Amino acid sequence: MPKKICFVFTLLFLIMALACGTQERMRSEDGSSEDPAAGGTYAGYIFYDAKPIDIPSEELDRIRREHEEQQSMVDSTHLLNLDTTRSEGAPYLDFHWLWEGSAKGYAEAEHTHDFDEFIGFIGVGAQDNPYGLDSEIEVWLGGEKFMITRSCLIYVPKGLRHCPVRFARIGKPVLFFTGGMATSYSRTATEFNDEHAAERNNEKLISHGVNPEKISPETLKKWDDEGKKRQSTVEGTRLLDLDSVEGAPYIDFVYLWSGDEKGPNHPEHSHEWGEVFGFIGTNRDDVNDLGGEIEFWLGGEKYLFTKSSLVWVPPGLKHCPIQFNRIDRPFILFTLGMTREYTLQGVEEK
Repeated sequence: MPKKICFVFTLLFLIMALACGTQERMRSEDGSSEDPAAGGTYAGYIFYDAKPIDIPSEELDRIRREHEEQQSMVDSTHLLNLDTTRSEGAPYLDFHWLWEGSAKGYAEAEHTHDFDEFIGFIGVGAQDNPYGLDSEIEVWLGGEKFMITRSCLIYVPKGLRHCPVRFARIGKPVLFFTGGMATSYSRTATEFNDEHAAERNNEKLISHGVNPEKISPETLKKWDDEGKKRQSTVEGTRLLDLDSVEGAPYIDFVYLWSGDEKGPNHPEHSHEWGEVFGFIGTNRDDVNDLGGEIEFWLGGEKYLFTKSSLVWVPPGLKHCPIQFNRIDRPFILFTLGMTREYTLQGVEEK
């Protein structure tokens, strides 16, 4: 029986970064001290960085030496993360920017979890081609080999063996995202073999877009009418969700390109389950910079976001409305609900 390994999830992803030879970029600034969302009763639910971890220097040196020998190098930035050690009850989430490079070696060995996990690769695409990655990422699911070349989300049900992962080529920035329906990270090592590499039984777990049936035509018309009332010039697209994948949680990625609006959208509400909002800038020169300003209400208090951040909304806490005061350059809006029942067609008012 494989030995079960339990540790803080950020350790895993630092090792993954080093394993493919990644170079951590220095953050331009901490962000929390100058961001207008830093104050307020609920500021403790807002996170602007990746939690630092303590790993022995000799272990880091060993990993670096091994993968320098493999000539594997991908330039990256560990952007944001979250788990229950940062805020009680919060799910495990982790975000890296992969900038460019290639790796001959694998970033992670095959393993399983006792919780559902999700993995995402989101490219900084043009408006006419938001799904293009200009990259090749090798991912194994249940012993089946998949080469990822388009933006996607992957649902990994608990117990399904998955990995290794290899960043074969990163041609332009890719947001590498992982998370789980759990508050901390644990895994069990498995013995890898490639006997089923050519099979596609697990292709159904990969989503390359959004479920067109998730939002009714009536809801779309209502949103359009409301947008006109608030003089919205916001341009963007719903990029990815897992709604069409059986058993997967509620996850949405939206790409916002430009514009502004003069009034709020999405009314105040609460849920019986926790939710995470992510505001992620795409400026490589300053990853903290959101590239705009978002007005977001949390517990009846107004917060203004101008920096890349994650917001944990515990069960029962009122949140929204949300308003895009300005979008100066493209950024990514992310939402995750600790549920499988949520629909964008309505919210529970409380």
